[in-house]
Amino acid sequence: MKSFRQIRNILVMNEPPNIFRKFTGLFRTSGGRIFYGWWVLAVCALISAVGTGILYHSFTVFFLPLKRDLGVTSAAISLLYGAARLEGGIEGPVVGYLIDRFGPRKLILIGTSLCGLGLILLSTVDSFWTFFLIYVFVVSLGSNAGFFHPLSTAVNKWFIRHRGLGFSVIASSGSVGGMIMAPLLSFIILDYGWRVGALFAGCLVLGISIPAAIPIRHSPESMGLHPDGKPPSKRPEEAGAQPETILQDVHFPVREALRTFQFWLLMAGLSLRLLVTVALNTHFVPLLVWKGMGEAASAYLVSLFAFASIPLAIGLGWLGDHWNKARLSSLCIIPNIVAMMGMVFSDGPFFLYLFPFAFALAMGTAPLNWAMIGDFFGRGSYATLRGIMGIGYGTATFLSPIYAGWVFDRTESYTLVLVTFSIIFAVCAGFFAVLRPPPLPLKKAGREG
Repeated sequence: MKSFRQIRNILVMNEPPNIFRKFTGLFRTSGGRIFYGWWVLAVCALISAVGTGILYHSFTVFFLPLKRDLGVTSAAISLLYGAARLEGGIEGPVVGYLIDRFGPRKLILIGTSLCGLGLILLSTVDSFWTFFLIYVFVVSLGSNAGFFHPLSTAVNKWFIRHRGLGFSVIASSGSVGGMIMAPLLSFIILDYGWRVGALFAGCLVLGISIPAAIPIRHSPESMGLHPDGKPPSKRPEEAGAQPETILQDVHFPVREALRTFQFWLLMAGLSLRLLVTVALNTHFVPLLVWKGMGEAASAYLVSLFAFASIPLAIGLGWLGDHWNKARLSSLCIIPNIVAMMGMVFSDGPFFLYLFPFAFALAMGTAPLNWAMIGDFFGRGSYATLRGIMGIGYGTATFLSPIYAGWVFDRTESYTLVLVTFSIIFAVCAGFFAVLRPPPLPLKKAGREG
């Protein structure tokens, strides 16, 4: 047996350098240089922090000021968010094709420019329908083309083994942006008006997103590199591992992917998750105000939600690279159902403070969901397939915020909304629980078999 001193020397002197080398090796190519994909991920995360932080996590702070100033109902304000999502679903296949054809950088430059200019234009309007047209056909068009689809496509192009981690970095960066922007925009809006808030947001989008997009390259192959910075993995049987433990760079042509049951089941699970989370995000502040909180305090809970999303998204992304992403997605939805039902049947503060954390956990499954598209169907047609899925989740997220606003206008309560969303979330969790990867296309299976 080794003496205590020998064991101590092994632990203190040998292990840390090995762990350090293993950690730093994650970021380097087989030639020892830092993998360029991590720089791509860094600038994509910066763009996501600005765009997602403002347009997704923080735009709820505009809800009540717009409702008061424009003299409209909750359903009308919800229509803005719902129509923006529907527009995103309609444009999704076209945007996806353009990204796969011309690369993510060009779409980011065009889309973020439209979005920033649209937000600046919003600061000049005085009527609801003018606001609606600019928000849906300029801001939303630009944000869907410039933020969500191309950033995910860039990550999917540059990573295979670390795809879950890459997507979680993008998601958590959006949460960082929301954590900063929600209270900042709330302060600006409550003290200076929503128009100043929109002007500030537009200038921020233009000033950060456009310069950050310039270093993004189309793919590792365009620079003579491999995805993840390492040569492709051995086939599972050659490596002596189970097939599901090694991610392979599969390739499904669009038509073959559409023929698989897994594509439609994944699309259904994504659509149901987004149906609930988009509506809850839109009504986050009004929902908490309904439960007795003030607007400023509710905005800080938005920030708390965004803060909680950061470690949860990173942790789930890392875990998803080592475990089943679909099962993780299913399990992480359950606490949100508990929180929503708790808010229905309890007036105490416990479920009000549980809700941001449970919602963050459900939102933390987003990078797992988007990574599954790449895991299941590969890198070549990712943006096109995601765009086609956008038709489903775009329609779902068009209806759900309007439904929530319509119910509240008529009942002055979110009780029916929360019960409905709890049932939908339960179905969504079931879909993810049974989801498995599709069999390889026949040509690929024959070539490898």
